[in-house]
Amino acid sequence: MRKLALTLLFFGYCHAQYAQPLAPKKEFTPLLDADYVARIMAALPLSENTPEDIKRLKRLNSVKTHYVQFENAWKKLEAKKLTKLRKWRDSEIADFNKEGSNLFYPFAGPDFLNAYLLFPGCDNYLLFGLEKIGKLPTLNQLKGSYLYSLRKALAILMNRNYFITRDMMHKLNSNVKGVLPLVAVFMARTDNKILSVQKVYIQKDGKPKYVAFDDNKYYSGIKGVTIEFKNKNRDLPQRMFYFGTNFVDASMRNKKHLVTFIKSFQNKMTFTKSASYLLHGYNFSTIRNIILNNTSAVVQDDTGVPYRFYKNKWEVKLYGKYARPVRDFKYGFQRDLNQRFRTDKTIKPINFTFGYHWWTDKSSILVCRKK
Repeated sequence: MRKLALTLLFFGYCHAQYAQPLAPKKEFTPLLDADYVARIMAALPLSENTPEDIKRLKRLNSVKTHYVQFENAWKKLEAKKLTKLRKWRDSEIADFNKEGSNLFYPFAGPDFLNAYLLFPGCDNYLLFGLEKIGKLPTLNQLKGSYLYSLRKALAILMNRNYFITRDMMHKLNSNVKGVLPLVAVFMARTDNKILSVQKVYIQKDGKPKYVAFDDNKYYSGIKGVTIEFKNKNRDLPQRMFYFGTNFVDASMRNKKHLVTFIKSFQNKMTFTKSASYLLHGYNFSTIRNIILNNTSAVVQDDTGVPYRFYKNKWEVKLYGKYARPVRDFKYGFQRDLNQRFRTDKTIKPINFTFGYHWWTDKSSILVCRKK
């Protein structure tokens, strides 16, 4: 659902506002190799104190090839999209990037990249999707075809800047396992150091229970993964949560504790992009209501909450151009939004693609601030 050309195939503090401590020290179990592995996957230089067995990887031809191809692809992605996206962020939503805020990103999958690029100041990032959590590769895996598979899994994002769920569910269940490797790459490439990776279980009271990632005991609750990371430009670390779960209303009836957990984060903003127009339907009302009633600002494309829901209690600023939904989502056309794009002379253009219309100049962004 989430989601630059086929030539890129080889390369796409947590000072929590939550009421309880994010991770009691007795449960804190750092994975010492996680940041090293992330930097190898992201084709980044290694520090002098990197363990020798990891340094030896860079001498392998397959790893050398990965470093060249990934770096070339990332430079193109930077020039074509990421640099422009940062410039737009700093110009148009700078007020969203104050420490102490939190981000809710439903239908994100492994897309930590866009979440962090647009909202680098958040304490917590709440990402959700249907893809499995997965795990980071072993050193032996990195010696084989893993890095090639990683570039293949990232190809669509590198080209379109979104993931396709059915494609990810296939590619992330073979050599590259789940969303965790991709998230680790994006963290490394956004100048973040991974401090710890843990499992997290949302208990019946909506509070999180943290355990070591390699703890395979049974725990009740909705299982996710949490990564604590530190950017060199911040004094305090930040945290990302990911839960592989279905947000359809029929499923959410048994997940009231997950709703409690999401609502517990104060100063919350929402981000949606390439979300298959799910929030247009009657069967995703639980998540739509969280966005409308429990967040103070939203950045989205036209696949998020329909424009009509924002008209009374929100100030909505539009960017880019509106186009009819792509063929798979014809039901997502919004006449009222189309009319405003046609008549509002204050709409600013954007010089990057955003969402499903990646091959055209007809991308739209809605920036919504609650009145």
